[in-house]
Amino acid sequence: MSDLRLRVIQEITKKSERDKQTRVGPSEIGKSCDKCLGRALMHERADQDFSLYPWIGTAVHYFMESNTFPDQEHELRLYVGDIPGYGPVNGTTDMAYVEEDGSITVVDWKVVGIKTLKKYRVSGVSDQYRFQAMTYARGLELLGRPVKKVAIVFIPRDSMNVKDIWVHEEEYQPEMAEAALARAGSLYS
Repeated sequence: MSDLRLRVIQEITKKSERDKQTRVGPSEIGKSCDKCLGRALMHERADQDFSLYPWIGTAVHYFMESNTFPDQEHELRLYVGDIPGYGPVNGTTDMAYVEEDGSITVVDWKVVGIKTLKKYRVSGVSDQYRFQAMTYARGLELLGRPVKKVAIVFIPRDSMNVKDIWVHEEEYQPEMAEAALARAGSLYS
């Protein structure tokens, strides 16, 4: 194997801090599948085969942080609340975008296939993504930050048209984050 190829493979497959995470976070507590969430709460995660998709998503995150929104706050580690019986839940929000009025829009980047994106545009964004964004917003609110909205930015990895990029925005609803934590607690107990 050439040195160049080996170095590329080593970089792409390098474990990140998120790969080492054992406790559930905001991206999991909104799962609609009770069994899936219950298994995650019990630290029973299936080993995943390698996929370039997470790496592509990480590259998009880095690009947005470095080139598009360097003046905003990125990768904020947040305490978002407690799951009764389980303990604290922490997560890392992609971006806290400060609006002109000083309020914050919590931004989550999602790099998805065009078919998935079209489904969301027609049928609505998955509850898992909505709960995740609302939970990050709760974490910022707990820090005393004025959160107003959440935005999930969908960037299709297999599109040939920038018009396919779509932003789902909605007002922050703290009750959604609280409901996700309470549901996880009822499954854990």
